[in-house]
Amino acid sequence: MLTRPDKDALRAMLEAQIQEKLQHDPDAVTTYAAKPEPERKPYTSKPTVQDKAFHKELEQMRADAEAGVIHTPKREPEDGATRSLRLDDYPDL
Repeated sequence: MLTRPDKDALRAMLEAQIQEKLQHDPDAVTTYAAKPEPERKPYTSKPTVQDKAFHKELEQMRADAEAGVIHTPKREPEDGATRSLRLDDYPDL
């Protein structure tokens, strides 16, 4: 059965081979500068659907304001059958 050399013996053998190779051919080993780590960009969250809808509505409002368009809120009809709650119904609030 073959006995394997331990790690220290392998390191010594490889070191001897490298030294021998460098004596015969000094340009055999080329060293390179380490590559710099890439820059990390700051975290930016993606806009949600609600954010997109809000900005779209905001741009529409700005465009309407520049064009002079005035939007009036729609009021519910004032008939006695369908009453809605108003702040006047609660005077202590």
